Amino acid sequence: MEELDRIKNANDFRSVSARQASRTLKGLILDGKSPDGLKPISLGKGKGTLSFHSFKGYPEAMKNDFLDDCADHRIIAIAYMLKENGANVTVVTKDNNVLIKATVLGINAEDYIYDMVKNPDVLNEKIKEIDPEDLNLPKSKKGTADLEFYLNQPVMVKGCSDGQDHIYRWQGKDFDLIKRVEIGKTGIKSKNLEQDFAVNILMDPSLTSIALIGSAGSGKTLLAIACALSQTEEYSRILVARPAIELSDKTMGFLPGTLEEKYNPYLAPVRSNCRFIMQNSVGKKKKSKGKQESKENKESEEKLNESAVQGWMDEHGIELLPLSMIRGDTFHHAFILVDEAQNLTPNEVKTIVSRAGEGTKIVFTGDINQIDVQFLTKETNGLSHLIDRFRGQNFFAHIEMQKSVRSALAEAADKLL
Repeated sequence: MEELDRIKNANDFRSVSARQASRTLKGLILDGKSPDGLKPISLGKGKGTLSFHSFKGYPEAMKNDFLDDCADHRIIAIAYMLKENGANVTVVTKDNNVLIKATVLGINAEDYIYDMVKNPDVLNEKIKEIDPEDLNLPKSKKGTADLEFYLNQPVMVKGCSDGQDHIYRWQGKDFDLIKRVEIGKTGIKSKNLEQDFAVNILMDPSLTSIALIGSAGSGKTLLAIACALSQTEEYSRILVARPAIELSDKTMGFLPGTLEEKYNPYLAPVRSNCRFIMQNSVGKKKKSKGKQESKENKESEEKLNESAVQGWMDEHGIELLPLSMIRGDTFHHAFILVDEAQNLTPNEVKTIVSRAGEGTKIVFTGDINQIDVQFLTKETNGLSHLIDRFRGQNFFAHIEMQKSVRSALAEAADKLL
């Protein structure tokens, strides 16, 4: 309780959780209070009881080695005393050091697994590869152990009859060949098989939730924005959101200005992608004519691009969506892109998805190996939870994009650093 009290006053995810834990405990205590004092409180059939224990000093086994008097050590001491008195004790903690210390003292200790994905193997799943002849197997044989597929799964087929590799999408009964197409009038075209599949699911109106995960520079955000721009007849609004999280959770501090001005720095990468699409949609940027082009002309052209981006976004209906303001809202016939979604909690992702009205598609992009929120991991972040829970649903598809197309340097950084 002292530790909850110490961390409850901030506005971060940990403090919010601490305050919720305190409210939950308060409710349980009020329900279990009696004239005889606070007795063990039933948590429901088969769920055990809740009881409170006060610290009565450190046992001899801890006095010589646990020199610091802190909340963690007191919790371990209480667990140790209960165990010594014959109780069946398990310490459940997200703190690895507490887990190690308790285990060393002979106390059963385990990680808190409720907030983890149920199927962690899904997060490390490579695109399944099959032989060309497997495409023509009878339907009754496509459910065998080595050929089990979930709906909308990407499947790689190497060494096809034309000598090329191809990617297919499992539709429940048959495989659909994914072909490379140019994305509307954006001037953007996919560059590899992974991007071919991403474009296919982004352009499919029957899919209302998409997740694109993968390494930096794999084209997740660019493809999502380009596909949104090519479907303006289906979607009346294009909303782009990004968590206000900075590198390694380091903050710039107070930002002056309006809500939009405060939010602008976090959406700079989105604007960069819009600038790239803008340049491609009106034709490739004119190449330099050698020494005849002056430095002043280059600077003027760059300034023009900077000033034109916002106007171009407004013209194409691209709106910036602060995630902190969406609770209680409903979005109909909108294409919503949530970038860097690995920095969202499962509850935040649930809040976003539950805002979707009729005719809305929500696309989540991110790299689950690059998380900047201290208390989120590959197994506990909202993007991983979304994939784990929605995988195999008829309205959902996802793919992991492992090939970086940004530059050779970016690809080397992803692999070697």
